Amino acid sequence: MERELTHARRLAIVVLVLSVAACATRTAGVEQRLILPEGAARYEMAANQAFVFPAPRDNAPPGFPQGYELRDLPPTTLCAGFVVDTDGGVREIALLEDPGCMGPKMQPQLGDAVLRAISGWRFEPAVFCDYPDAATRDRDWNGTGCAGAVTEARRVAVTLAYAFTFEVRNGRQQVGAAQRKH
Repeated sequence: MERELTHARRLAIVVLVLSVAACATRTAGVEQRLILPEGAARYEMAANQAFVFPAPRDNAPPGFPQGYELRDLPPTTLCAGFVVDTDGGVREIALLEDPGCMGPKMQPQLGDAVLRAISGWRFEPAVFCDYPDAATRDRDWNGTGCAGAVTEARRVAVTLAYAFTFEVRNGRQQVGAAQRKH
């Protein structure tokens, strides 16, 4: 009986130590995803055209600001829109108040982190590829750039929007994508 009690005490101590260690561990995560902004204008394409989406160039996601001290933060999604210009630079960056996105004034430190990160982003610019006809486009276009018998390749500015979900949990990291309602 005494041996069982000692074993139970050891087990209780191990559980207690693990619990305390879990509370002392701070993990943080940031998840990002491209979203379609509400009311965004769209380019109309002819049957002989193809569109090359802007490709990011090693763009670092925003991180938690230095000194951010919250021990717990439920999934908090901030959204930002910006223009990728014809040279691949980013301009007109703004935090969005779209459905599923927290208002930027609710978490100003995180909003500043998002704006800072995006301001340093670069992209391969978006391009419209014009082909002589739809059959040539279907045969030659490779989906990643203008290829084959292109009559014209025009760089175009596009507006993009990203959602960034910040989360801090004691003891473990959980990052999930908030679903966008249409």
